[in-house]
Amino acid sequence: MFFNKQVKYPLLLVSTTILIFSQCKNETEVNFSVFEDSSAIAYGPYRILKLPITKGVTIQNPIQVSLGPGAWMYAANASGTVYRLLDSDGDGIEDEARFYCSVADDGLHSPGGFASREDTIFIGTREEVRAYLDRDKDGRSDSSWTFFNQIPHSEHPYEWISGICFGKDGWLYGAITTDSWNAGASPDPNGYRGSIIRISPDGKNAERLVTGIRSVYGMGFHSDGQLYFTDNEGGGNPTEELNQLIAGKFYGHNRKKFGTTDSTEKPILSLQAELAPSGIEFNRINNDFGGTAGQLFIAFYGPSERWKRGGIARVNFQPNKEGVLEAKEFSVAEIPKLTDLGFGKDGSLYVATHGVADYWYNPIKESTGGFYKLVYDPKLVGKHPTRKEIKEEILAESSIEKGKDLFMKTACFACHATDGTTDLLGPNLKDIYKRLSREDIYGEITEPSKIIKPSMEGIKLTKSDGKVLLGRIVNANEEQVDLMLIGNQVIQVKRSEIKTAEPQKKSLMYEGLIANLSKEDQESLLDYLMNIK
Repeated sequence: MFFNKQVKYPLLLVSTTILIFSQCKNETEVNFSVFEDSSAIAYGPYRILKLPITKGVTIQNPIQVSLGPGAWMYAANASGTVYRLLDSDGDGIEDEARFYCSVADDGLHSPGGFASREDTIFIGTREEVRAYLDRDKDGRSDSSWTFFNQIPHSEHPYEWISGICFGKDGWLYGAITTDSWNAGASPDPNGYRGSIIRISPDGKNAERLVTGIRSVYGMGFHSDGQLYFTDNEGGGNPTEELNQLIAGKFYGHNRKKFGTTDSTEKPILSLQAELAPSGIEFNRINNDFGGTAGQLFIAFYGPSERWKRGGIARVNFQPNKEGVLEAKEFSVAEIPKLTDLGFGKDGSLYVATHGVADYWYNPIKESTGGFYKLVYDPKLVGKHPTRKEIKEEILAESSIEKGKDLFMKTACFACHATDGTTDLLGPNLKDIYKRLSREDIYGEITEPSKIIKPSMEGIKLTKSDGKVLLGRIVNANEEQVDLMLIGNQVIQVKRSEIKTAEPQKKSLMYEGLIANLSKEDQESLLDYLMNIK
């Protein structure tokens, strides 16, 4: 041995201490493992912990989660309740939702935006942006006021101001959802609907920055001060989009409303990880989180009413040879029905999962949805897949050609384009294999009314003269609605001529469309649909 008795015992003591510390550390890790959700899939060295929030406010369809005053994580239910996520027992896992305020108490709906400035929280709702402040520091808001209320709104559940965030200039930036699908849209003299605006620091003035947006739920500032936002596929958007805000530009949706002949500003990236991007946030430049400092993280809700779909992606911006930033997307996790995400004080990523809801995303259960926490663990490097693989089927060319012929014979082409850009009565089918599985597509055809994308909802208009029109609204303003009828004819109907407008929960697609086809022919039709690229 190369040590004497005088150093043997101190070394033994150190070894024992290390052993005890190691055992404590392992016990902590075992405790954390209790909260890991095996049904969630991580692409990278992350532990996905489901927060066991059983104390305080009942979690019911959360739609917001964000770091706020006091470095607490704040969240909001779809019903309007805003609360903080707390670790009441000190084990490192949040288990309590402590009430902060309720926008419903102020007669407001749909808290679709969250931002903070110093100790004040700003909530974007259907009707206004409202400010909340906890003056006596007891953890609850005791003061609130209207910050900005020049938002045209109606009772339509998709109307809100969302993605609100403060820029370095002190102005509040926000996106106001399109009114193109709303037969009951309110007057919009400033053309705010379908645009991104910025609001002065005192809330008294606003200006429109860009137009032609559809359903922008997430916006965020890069460290260089540039604003980025996502937008949903449909209505002039051929894909799920990541856009860079360039003042004065038109982004492609509802051209008729804005009367512009400007070219459409193209997205910097067509998102592929999932459908329906929701909340976004840039990771802090001093938060490594597995080598992703400064990168953009995006939550995805997934297709409507498919309760097991949803996920997270990240986007890395790197300068090309010309010094221009280029974006590249990577999958991070698969977790169902995500509405928002945000980085906590400890550098972990928190995500809100909405859970089961009705057609308009309203609660249908006593308690549904919750929160996950993604924690970077270097010991998992190389143990998880690093990217999501979409397995493409190897299909026989003869079957694909036969399916294409059946697509024409069964008149599918009359309502569905396949070029990725044309807007017909039904959804465009280009790259549908990336959005839906083969089984999902078959279900859409055989049970077309089971799941209807809200923007594809039909409406029955009864005119004052008794004439009944059935179709889908493709544009709306104060004077008229543009209705696409079966056959893709678009007609203009003056609001003054409309007696009643009744949303239809039944699909405009015919029932039993392929019922008379043989099983072999049905499979060939599916082969063709899975091959539209």
